[in-house]
Amino acid sequence: MAFWQALAGLGLFLFGMKQLELALKKVAGPGFNHWIIHSTNHPLRAVFTGIVATAMVQSSSLVGLITLAFLGAGIMPLVNGIGVVLGSNLGTTFTGWMVATLGFKVDMSLWVMPLLGVSGLGCGLLKGRLQSISLLLLGLGLLLLGLDWMKGSFTQFSAELQLDVLQGYPLVVYLLFGVVITAIIQSSSVMMMLALAALYADMLSLPAAAALVIGADLGTTSTVLIGSLQGAAAKRRLAMAHVIFNLVVDVLAFLSIGLILSLISWLHIDDPLFGLVAFHSIFNLTGLLLFLPFIRQYSAFLERLVQDREPARTVAYIHAVPATVSEAAMLALNQETKRLIALVVVFNMRVLNFRQTMISDDELPEAFSHQSDATFYQHLKSLEGDIIHYALQIQKHNPHLESQTVPGVISMAHSIDHHMQAIRAAIYAAKSIKDIRDNIEQFQLPNQPRVADYFAGLMNQAARDYEQLVELVMQQEEILAEDLQQLKMQANTARREFRQHIHQHMSDDSVSGHELSTLLNVNKELYNSKSALVKALGNVRKTRSVQ
Repeated sequence: MAFWQALAGLGLFLFGMKQLELALKKVAGPGFNHWIIHSTNHPLRAVFTGIVATAMVQSSSLVGLITLAFLGAGIMPLVNGIGVVLGSNLGTTFTGWMVATLGFKVDMSLWVMPLLGVSGLGCGLLKGRLQSISLLLLGLGLLLLGLDWMKGSFTQFSAELQLDVLQGYPLVVYLLFGVVITAIIQSSSVMMMLALAALYADMLSLPAAAALVIGADLGTTSTVLIGSLQGAAAKRRLAMAHVIFNLVVDVLAFLSIGLILSLISWLHIDDPLFGLVAFHSIFNLTGLLLFLPFIRQYSAFLERLVQDREPARTVAYIHAVPATVSEAAMLALNQETKRLIALVVVFNMRVLNFRQTMISDDELPEAFSHQSDATFYQHLKSLEGDIIHYALQIQKHNPHLESQTVPGVISMAHSIDHHMQAIRAAIYAAKSIKDIRDNIEQFQLPNQPRVADYFAGLMNQAARDYEQLVELVMQQEEILAEDLQQLKMQANTARREFRQHIHQHMSDDSVSGHELSTLLNVNKELYNSKSALVKALGNVRKTRSVQ
């Protein structure tokens, strides 16, 4: 029965941890991810955010996976992502202190049953945020009940087993056991709980328990490593940063077990349970302090170490972020849509033979650079399809997007709709220019002087409009509605004036009716393209939920 009680306790503990994680995600909502994004704009702030976020959600693996998603979306630079992961390593030690205090030093038997009863009723009867809070309390109650069962079963084990059978193994065996089991169960918190329960029952010595915890610290890197297998090089760099950091720190901690335990004894921490969690905190804090001064150099080293050898893609952001992570997916969608608009402007200016410096051919993605206009356009169409498919996947995996908002911004469902409109408008702008490509080439050849004058005037005005479009596409701050309206009115005025000018010279015998008709068509398509780009930029401007 002691075995089954231990197994039941472990199952309850794991289930309680999972419910606690899910409840914290629901209670925090998209605002939690939004806070992570805006709290990691400096390496030191990123470290602090990693510590606090992990202490809040009780899962360094969850924080690591969220960071991977934002890194893949291109929203968070590698150096700040490394800061979050290093901070999360220290934040996860909070779990050990909570378990040691509540699970072993405080008698929770009087509180667990009322906690489970009230929270269970809340889960069944309440709705919305109150139901999520009830789920959080239920997860906490199950976690503590499982811990209590584990504690009791390990006490029975210690009375029945000959402890000398377990003694004599080198510490490296405990280390490897911690690595393997943590990699399998994907939770260093569970291994910490097992080590504390065994230590409480005198089944392990403090050095052996310390070796187990070091192994758990190394084994937990498997979660981020698995999450990075498919994706951008930036995600693989972050996973490598996590593995190298933990490997270095854990090797140093293992070699210094005696020294750190002597320090704990010198600090008069006589209780072995608090001694173990203090050991966990000390070696993680020491590792953080060792790496923190060199975090930028560490990031640069990883960028050189892990090269981007991915095949040529038309997309740059959305392939690296799962559509299931709604906040990060919306950021990736926003980045990819803005990039599509910029590429359309590059395409249009190339076809129109306008000089542009926003993106040179050498800086274009391999799928676009040095391609013919026809191939470039086909890649734009392929990119349109990829982005729309991704937006539909976000909707599929997040059916309640209407309710997912950040204070002061529109719902994610409306944001997706604006992105879809921006994508369609951008591709329409490219199509309008593609359709008059042959006409433009015709007018650029030596021709009748009168036709050349008409065409030159038309293209000079278009060039001025595109200069303003490039400024709007490239500016970092929010695009003002007044600027877009002014540009649209300016383009409309130019279209109308050119049309009137042509109509006034219809009787000019030096220009054929066919050439005049073609000039009017070019004028119309130029306006349609500029108007569509203004519409695309206007819809991106409305996607406040991802900015």
